[in-house]
Amino acid sequence: MSSDDDPPEPELSAQITAIVLAAGRGQRLRSSVPKPAYPICGRAMAAHVLHALAEAGIRRAVVVVPPDEDGDIVRNVVADDSGCVALTFAVQQQARGTADAVLAARDVVATSHVLVVNGDLPLLTAGHLRPLLASTGADATIATAAMEEPARMGRIVRGAGGGLSRIVEWRNASEEERCIREVNLGFYLFRADFLWPELERIVAGATEDGEAYATDAIPVAVAGGSACAVEVPVGDIRLNVETPPDAAAAEAVMRTRILNQLLDSGVHIRDPQATWIDAQAEIESGATIEPGTHIRGRSVIGEGSRVGPNAIIEGVKIGKDCVVESCTIRDSTLCDSVEVGPYTTIRPGCEIESNVHIGTHAELKQAHLREGVQVGHFCYLGDADVGARTNIGAGAITCNFDGQLKQRTIIGEDAFIGSDTMLIAPVRIGNRARTGAAAVVKRDVPDGANAVGHPARVTSSRRTRGTAKDDQ
Repeated sequence: MSSDDDPPEPELSAQITAIVLAAGRGQRLRSSVPKPAYPICGRAMAAHVLHALAEAGIRRAVVVVPPDEDGDIVRNVVADDSGCVALTFAVQQQARGTADAVLAARDVVATSHVLVVNGDLPLLTAGHLRPLLASTGADATIATAAMEEPARMGRIVRGAGGGLSRIVEWRNASEEERCIREVNLGFYLFRADFLWPELERIVAGATEDGEAYATDAIPVAVAGGSACAVEVPVGDIRLNVETPPDAAAAEAVMRTRILNQLLDSGVHIRDPQATWIDAQAEIESGATIEPGTHIRGRSVIGEGSRVGPNAIIEGVKIGKDCVVESCTIRDSTLCDSVEVGPYTTIRPGCEIESNVHIGTHAELKQAHLREGVQVGHFCYLGDADVGARTNIGAGAITCNFDGQLKQRTIIGEDAFIGSDTMLIAPVRIGNRARTGAAAVVKRDVPDGANAVGHPARVTSSRRTRGTAKDDQ
């Protein structure tokens, strides 16, 4: 016997296609981002829905989007984050209500059952879906819940005997109906052979400027004795988002879920109330997250690494045993045992190999630092490739912009760049080459040579290669 936490049987899942309604504009949210694409803890609301569907065992989903640029935005964000659900897209050409939106997906649905889910339910979980998925015998099954603060959610109207009668939308509800506490949660299971003709009837009967609701099929199923209302335990949370306060409340709930999952998996989070981690982030057991840290996007943090306090990590892969303190890193890769000091900024496109040390107040952009590089404080390395074991002295910078184009600086292995050196790109510093403090290097420096002065003069190294002294 399966529990509520078990996914539906494989043969049952194969009979269901989910239709995610993501064509709404969400004007009450007052966002320039289409409502289904609005991020909650870094993941679009509709993508949260898809992940819940996948966890519940649903294999296929059709996402209904609007025909314009908003549709492209929704399409892109959910296609990139679908939770392993096989996706198809359908377009609702005109905003004529949920009945018309569901009908837009009919041609790509070939299963016996259809699970209709609103795309603005970021807090939906597999646990909410499974009671509904277990009720496939009726023509129409709706998920409901009793809410203390039902706000503008649709109300469940029951008949004299307590059975399901109909659903009334808030805008169409009477004052008496608005006092009802049982609400429509926004997801429904239909038999396909019942649903399609009913939706055609509903859409055909709608006025030209009116909305046709998919829930208007429910009374027909009630009249036929084949409707069911399944009460779903949701606690004191609302699954849907309508307004900016709703979005903030959903963020708080989702953030707590994410942190609890990470804590249970063995991640050390010093102060959960002062830590923000996005839904797409992956953090290995044994990592430590200090207070004030924000981990955004598809960041990955390896075992034994310590991030924070007060670090901002966005789209970054951090290897094992790294120490990343009070800094900002975006869209870059750090291999194992990398140290990044406070107030350093690592901008997109950087690759930092193992055992690299970066001091305080440094800035890197489109830089590749090979294994064992040491970077002093107050450095700037832009459009640079630095060879293994090279030392970059405090205050050294690559002057990568020539007034028209960004130019690249290449520094070889085992080089020594003196403090306050200015490397005027494009320039190449050879293996084991050295620059003096405050040198302004405008031309290439050969392997083993010195560059000193302003502008720098290139001289041969005075050190004898291969002596015991050099090996110390």
